[in-house]
Amino acid sequence: MKKNIRLIIIICVVAAVLGGAVLLLMKTAPEEEEIDSAEEEATTSLLYDKAPADLAKLTIENEKGTYEVIRVGEGDSAVWTVASIANLPLSGSVMTKLVENSSSLTAQQTVVENPEDISIYGLDAPSATFTAEFSDSGSTVKKLIIGNLTPEETKRYVMLEGDSKVYTVFNTALSCFLEDKYALINKTVYSVQAAKDENDTTDYSRINKLTVSRADIDYDIVIEYDVRLDDEDSMVANSSTYVLSEPVFRDLNPETSSGVTSGIFGLTASDLAVLNPNEDDLEKSGINAPAAEVTAEINGGDVLHFRIGNEFINEDGKKEGRFVYVDGIDIIYIFSESSLPWLTVKPLDIVTTMYTSNYVYDLDKLNIVCENKDMRFEFAGGADDFAVTLNGEAVDGDAFKNLYQFILRAPSSELYFEDVSAEPALTVEIVTKDGGGDFIEFIPVGTRQAVVRLNGESKYRCQQSYVDRFIKNLELYENGQEIVINW
Repeated sequence: MKKNIRLIIIICVVAAVLGGAVLLLMKTAPEEEEIDSAEEEATTSLLYDKAPADLAKLTIENEKGTYEVIRVGEGDSAVWTVASIANLPLSGSVMTKLVENSSSLTAQQTVVENPEDISIYGLDAPSATFTAEFSDSGSTVKKLIIGNLTPEETKRYVMLEGDSKVYTVFNTALSCFLEDKYALINKTVYSVQAAKDENDTTDYSRINKLTVSRADIDYDIVIEYDVRLDDEDSMVANSSTYVLSEPVFRDLNPETSSGVTSGIFGLTASDLAVLNPNEDDLEKSGINAPAAEVTAEINGGDVLHFRIGNEFINEDGKKEGRFVYVDGIDIIYIFSESSLPWLTVKPLDIVTTMYTSNYVYDLDKLNIVCENKDMRFEFAGGADDFAVTLNGEAVDGDAFKNLYQFILRAPSSELYFEDVSAEPALTVEIVTKDGGGDFIEFIPVGTRQAVVRLNGESKYRCQQSYVDRFIKNLELYENGQEIVINW
């Protein structure tokens, strides 16, 4: 019994101690209690709502500096800019957010009516303030003081000048006021132009010509819109919109070339290096002697020209990208190398495997000459009645298609432009119904390589094993046997 009494006494003592500790904590932390309990009781309220078109001037002050956004023009034609960086491209979406978020403000909660100590909320030394001056009939002026993040970090404490209440507002509506003015600069250097009106049918997403000049190669890489697509009667076997026109003519592989062509649109820098650069800045960043130079002639008349300079090395000695300068924009940007495929692209990386892209049903004649063979094919009909003759004798059209597929798969291991004087071991002459075609010569040059001369000019080197297999396949074809695709 005495043991039980002692236990009860001990429990009571412990409870009293704990109760005292809780009371002490409550007395020493009134700020947290005040904030938490007030937020639970608060409701959403519209603090003010003005027309964005009436915003005449917006002054923003934060730890990164002070700047003014001013309106130029009136009504629907009004635009807003920052005088100190007015010569630089500003982000339309960010500017719109500043104008709209400062013209109308909704509080999520009323924290306290008359705070005794605003430092609890970070409002004595605010993170930012903005003063919005409107050109309405009352010449309204609204100044917002922005304090700390709330404990859950989704809202901030704010006060309106002239209003004694402390409110919370979503941080997403306020974060734009905590940035410096340079965050307003548009890092996207080119976007697809919008149609001028409902009658404008111009395809502004099409590039008419793209030229890449690089210091590491002695030729330009030129990509052009495939004008054959504009001919309703033309039968183009390639699914790409573009062709490689220099240093060789080849159809582009749409999968491997898309980054090189479509990458022009939405081209966005990772950071800004130098604003309003001088000649010394251009020299130091490698812009005056670029690693690569890109010119895109875009359907509709726009021309985008930019130079890719030296590597950008950060303070930790790590490479973070390249300096880039775009004509007409007075900025040296920093781009990640992954966004600059023109810096490393090689012609054979982005083309189809075919030297010739003539469609089988477009063929009129095809002549193959090698060693003791002189095989002359002629064609008639189309997909439903395709007919083939070899040296005047009718042959199986499907078997020829297999042989032609092997011809189309001719490999190109590398570009090669040096002329050779040796005689070809194999020639293929293709004549199409519209009078076009190609003349392909395979010339052995030793080391198990053959130079491919296309329409009289050296263009590629390929494996001699392909040429050897080609000649053997001709024998198989003549004997009615299945040709071998691999070599």
